Amino acid sequence: MSEQSKDRYSTSERVTLIVFAVSLALYLMNIFLGKASVHWGWTIFHLGNIGEFLLLLIASISFIIAALHREADMNKNKV
Repeated sequence: MSEQSKDRYSTSERVTLIVFAVSLALYLMNIFLGKASVHWGWTIFHLGNIGEFLLLLIASISFIIAALHREADMNKNKV
């Protein structure tokens, strides 16, 4: 496997990693806003349990897709 192909991500891997990063950031921001609203008594929009579940589901699925795609590319280059 060449050094160049190890360091480069394909477009689909980049997209899935961006989706992962954005959904994880939204999930963490939602948790911190929920904690702040409880601690300081703010009335801020909070997604709730279902919204948090969906964000975490999207993050985990996109991360798994990126990892599987990367592994498939590595196995394809070995053969």
